[in-house]
Amino acid sequence: MRAAVATVEHTPSVEHRRRSAHAAAGFLVFAGVALLAASGCAPTFVYRPAGPEFGGGAAAHYPIPPQRPAGEAYITSFGFSDIDVGGGESMPFMHARVALANSSNQPWTLDGREQLLVAAAGQPPAPPAFLNTDAGAGPVYTVYPGQHRVFDFYFSLPPPLNEAQNLAGYQLNWRINIGAQPVVGSTPFQRLEGDLPPPAGYPPYVFVGLGWGPLWWYGPYFPYRYHYYRPVVRGYYYPPSRGGVVVPPPRAVGGWRGTARGGWRGRAR
Repeated sequence: MRAAVATVEHTPSVEHRRRSAHAAAGFLVFAGVALLAASGCAPTFVYRPAGPEFGGGAAAHYPIPPQRPAGEAYITSFGFSDIDVGGGESMPFMHARVALANSSNQPWTLDGREQLLVAAAGQPPAPPAFLNTDAGAGPVYTVYPGQHRVFDFYFSLPPPLNEAQNLAGYQLNWRINIGAQPVVGSTPFQRLEGDLPPPAGYPPYVFVGLGWGPLWWYGPYFPYRYHYYRPVVRGYYYPPSRGGVVVPPPRAVGGWRGTARGGWRGRAR
């Protein structure tokens, strides 16, 4: 018998509304400054959760599971970033983050291959090209009771959608498992123009430094030619705290390139 799938819908809490009001006020201040200083400057694009229910906040907040919350998920995006992929090549990737906090008494799991980005109508859902996390070996990761873990997904989009001026928004379809129960959600993002204030009022792990996780992984559909090269993240709106990792030679395992023990494992520099 298959477990029922719980679909998460965003219902803003009092705390989330407070954060959203703070973000909206900050945006108005920064927007005014940006208008005064924007003459002759190239546009700056950022991506924020779309829809009035998110109130302009930097991250979408979801109680997990929705029926009897015993933890939470924060979904956010850092927009496009450039990653050095070896051979003198640098490529743009859309970066989305899933931050989980498990307050329940049972483990949660997340399969990196099941997190998908939909860039536009008619485009097939895209799995991540790279994943950076502090959750250990994958591609199936475990978040144990009392833990919070961060998953940074980097998606390679086809031209011309791999440039911010051509991507007005996208949707992240995410899925986690609470024991045997799948919990699925979809978070839409919209492109905004102009510098925004750094996010405030969120738990520290939600916006922890970028590119910081000790392990990198790459998916089966991304043509990563320089397998021995450690990815180095550059060009963020919020600067990364440190770059990538060193990795062993790749080996295909279970549809996810990596070592024989379940994925493409790296170690911290």
